[in-house]
Amino acid sequence: RCQCACAPQNRTACSPAAMADANAFTFQVPQCEPGVSLKVPAPDGVTLKIPLPPSILPGDQILMGKGADGNWTVTKVLRGVAPETQWRSPEQMAAECQSAEAVKVRLDTTKGPIFISVVPSWAPIGAQRFLQLIDDGYFADIAIYRAIDRGLIQFGVVQSTDKRSTQYSKLPDDKLVGIPYAEGIVGFAAAGPGTRKSTVCIMKADFRTQLGKGELGTPSTETPFGMVCPESMATMHLITCLGDIPQCGGAGPDPVKLETMGNAYIRSEFPSCDFITGAARA
Repeated sequence: RCQCACAPQNRTACSPAAMADANAFTFQVPQCEPGVSLKVPAPDGVTLKIPLPPSILPGDQILMGKGADGNWTVTKVLRGVAPETQWRSPEQMAAECQSAEAVKVRLDTTKGPIFISVVPSWAPIGAQRFLQLIDDGYFADIAIYRAIDRGLIQFGVVQSTDKRSTQYSKLPDDKLVGIPYAEGIVGFAAAGPGTRKSTVCIMKADFRTQLGKGELGTPSTETPFGMVCPESMATMHLITCLGDIPQCGGAGPDPVKLETMGNAYIRSEFPSCDFITGAARA
C-alpha cells in the first residue's frame, strides 16, 4: 500500500460492546488504516493488542473469547458496514486543479519534466510542506527509489548526513475531504499518524479502494495534496520501475541503505534508477 509504508505500526484504541460475560465480548472495528493494531480493553481488565489482517475492515464486528489457558482469541468476525466515502468526481478535481488556488510545480526528472497541480484546500498542511520543499530546493538529486508497475512511485529519502534529513519536522495529519487516490494523485508517504515529512508518493493506478477511505473530516495520513497534470501523465509512467522495497518483499532499492549510504548506493547497485534533478514553481 502507499501509505506508502507496507506495514503500518500505529495502534488505534477502541471500546468493547455487548459483553456477554467475563469470558466473551464483541467490539466494532473503528475507522482506521488497514494493518494497524487495535488496543482493546477486555472484561478482565487486560488491554489486548490485536493486529488486524487486511481482510478485516472498519465496521466489522469481532467476537473475542477467553480460553481455558486464560488467553483471549478472535472467535468470529461478522462483516459490518463501514461509512461510504464520498469521493469527489474527476470533473470536480480537474476544475480544482485549474482553479485560482492551485499552484503548478515542475519536477525535472531523468525522464523529462512532470508538472503537478497542488491544491491547498485538499490538504492544507501537506500542500504547504510540499511547496516549502519545492521553494527550499529540497528535490535536487533525489532518487526515485520505489517504483512499482501499476502501483506507485516514491521519492524524497536523502542520506542521513545530508542537512536536508533533519531540516523538517513531522507533520500533523490533514483531514479527509473526499479526494480519491486516483491515477496521478500526489501525497506524502507515512508510517502512521503524524509521520508525514518529506517522502512523496505518486499513484500510477487507482487505489481508492485501499487508500484515503474514511468519514469526511477525519484526520488521516492519506490526504492527497495534488495531482499530476494531464500532459505529464505519460512522462510519469516512463519512470523506471525497479520494484518494491525489500521491507515489502520487493527486490528494489532499500530506503534504509539509501539513507545510510546515499545516492552512491543507488548508482552502484541500481544504475537504471531515475532521479528528480530539480524542482520549481512553474
